[in-house]
Amino acid sequence: MRTVLAVLLAAFAYLLLWPSSFRPVAWTPPTPPAAEGIWAPNQRMNAAIKEQSNIPGPDTVVQDADGWRYAGLADGRIVRWRATQPLETFAKVDGRPVGLAFGPDGSLFAADEVKGVVWKVTPQKEVTQVVKSTDEQAFTFVDDLVVAKDGRLFFTEASTRWALPDNKRAMLEHGGDGEVWLRHRDGSLERVMEGLEFANGIVLAPDESYLLVVETGAYRVSRLWLAGARKGEREVLLDNLPGFPGDISLAPDGTYWLSLFTPRKALLDRLGPYPFVRKILSRLPMGLLPKPVAFPYVLRIDAEGRVLETLQASAGAGLPSFSSVVQVGNELLLGTPGGVGEIDSDGAFSLRLN
Repeated sequence: MRTVLAVLLAAFAYLLLWPSSFRPVAWTPPTPPAAEGIWAPNQRMNAAIKEQSNIPGPDTVVQDADGWRYAGLADGRIVRWRATQPLETFAKVDGRPVGLAFGPDGSLFAADEVKGVVWKVTPQKEVTQVVKSTDEQAFTFVDDLVVAKDGRLFFTEASTRWALPDNKRAMLEHGGDGEVWLRHRDGSLERVMEGLEFANGIVLAPDESYLLVVETGAYRVSRLWLAGARKGEREVLLDNLPGFPGDISLAPDGTYWLSLFTPRKALLDRLGPYPFVRKILSRLPMGLLPKPVAFPYVLRIDAEGRVLETLQASAGAGLPSFSSVVQVGNELLLGTPGGVGEIDSDGAFSLRLN
């Protein structure tokens, strides 16, 4: 009995008093929107089909001008395939390529969330690093990127304090340590946004007058004006989403597609104002922290932040969460998570619209 009591006291002391680098910040999340109106459940996602199987965590799927579809995998491969055809390995990097985007010369750029670098793969399959850590600036959790028409590259750093294995702790801390960086054409780097809550997906406006960035940890999308009278201004475009948003992409008509990869957790929202309790939780093994669940859900928004439509799946559809959504013609290309945890998947999907 004494031994059991001693163990319980030790565990209690550890949870309350053990030194920790975890620095939670108090915040009050808004009440989630009701599942009605534009947010009402639907089954529009049920028709999604799996294009490729047994590929670990194809986080983002993009397509080039020749109809090749590309995805970066957990094992470092960047694979490609044509619709209904087998895949092939396009390139291999030493890391985990997630966010993908093409440059004006046809090169494919990949954000590496493990190594904290950005890779460039030319059409001739030559692989180089175009962003990497230096003594002056270290990168921890590079997540997504977008390339401007003139070759400038914007990329997100989800967290400057936490790496991929600690993604749950980054969310739990709510420390606002996410950033957006700009790589100029001469290779120099400039921080253009900071104080973001887990900076994730990123996209440029059709005329490149502003940048949209997903703040996964705050359930919102923020905008930074890059040109015009409002240049340098920052604002929240869309707030209080019903789930954790992932990637964002530009639709052919100038609107934007956004993925939600897991629903909000009522417990996490309730603990927002109580950083001391969250610090206790942070001392638990990662496996005991609140777990994400599959949530096949994407939505389309306009430049004013209005939600135009949602595509959801029924519980029995057997679909995974989608980490990204990219429209090509009348089709949505859907990537699935890897490195997140309980909702990791191994397939790339597509959905024909209408």
